Amino acid sequence: MLVDANIFIYAFMHQSHQCRQLLERCKAEEVFCITTADIVSEVCHRLMLIEAVEAGIITKPSAAKLRRKPVEIRRLARYWALTSQIFDLNIPIITLDDRRLRRAQQLRIRYGLLTTDSSIIAAAFEYGIGSLASRDDDFDQVDELAVYKPTDLS
Repeated sequence: MLVDANIFIYAFMHQSHQCRQLLERCKAEEVFCITTADIVSEVCHRLMLIEAVEAGIITKPSAAKLRRKPVEIRRLARYWALTSQIFDLNIPIITLDDRRLRRAQQLRIRYGLLTTDSSIIAAAFEYGIGSLASRDDDFDQVDELAVYKPTDLS
C-alpha cells in the first residue's frame, strides 16, 4: 500500500487513531507500505507550516508568509523530528526520476490530477501497487487503484 502525505500528518498530529495504527502496522511489518520522496517532502513542508502557526509565527498555513521570516524558520524543529519518524517505520521511499515525471504528465491528462497526485499514481503504477492510503478524494477517479481512507476524522 502506498501511503499519502495526509496519512502521516493525521498520525503525527494525533488526529486519527486509524492513521497511527496503519503506520504502527507498517513498522511491525504486518502491512507492507511504501511512500515516495515527494510525499516525505510534502509532509515536511506541511508540518513546518503547522508548527509555525502553532508557534504564532504566522496566523494560517501559508508558505508565502513564512518565507518572509527566516530567523523564525531557523528556530523551528518539531516538524523535522516528526518527519524523520518516517525513516524508522520500515516504509521504503521511492525516489523521483524523470521517467516517473513523464508518466505523471500522462496521468494528469488522463485523470485531471494535480502534479503531486499524478506523481503518486505514477509511482503506484510503476511499482505495481494497487492500493493507496489517503484522505484525498481526487484519487477516487482512478479505477485501477483501491483507495483506503481513514473514517475517524471529522
